[in-house]
Amino acid sequence: MKNTFSLWSAAVARGNPEVMAALVVDGSGNVQASESASPELERTAVALLVPLRDLVDRAAADLGCGPLRACLTEGESASFAFADVDGYRTAVVVGRSGAAPGALRADSLWLAEKLRSAPVTAGIS
Repeated sequence: MKNTFSLWSAAVARGNPEVMAALVVDGSGNVQASESASPELERTAVALLVPLRDLVDRAAADLGCGPLRACLTEGESASFAFADVDGYRTAVVVGRSGAAPGALRADSLWLAEKLRSAPVTAGIS
């Protein structure tokens, strides 16, 4: 799975040169697979994802939106998109400042779809 994820994240980076990281994070905040420019970027993405995913899931349920599909956060220095894989795992894409938000969201949805269609194996990292 790690090698397959590397191929998928490389495809994302080729299609969108503004991508700095692609990760798969489980519901406990454990990184299952990662292609990142730096370990600090990975840690920061996970630190943002875990509480944000919980908040967005609860808000979507409270508003009657149904299960989370994808979310995008734009910042001054970077943008962050994530998409639900299976209710437990999340595909995350981090882009540089100026990255097209729609492209980052589309990339996270594409990764999530690829992960849904991949066989689930233990010990992904």
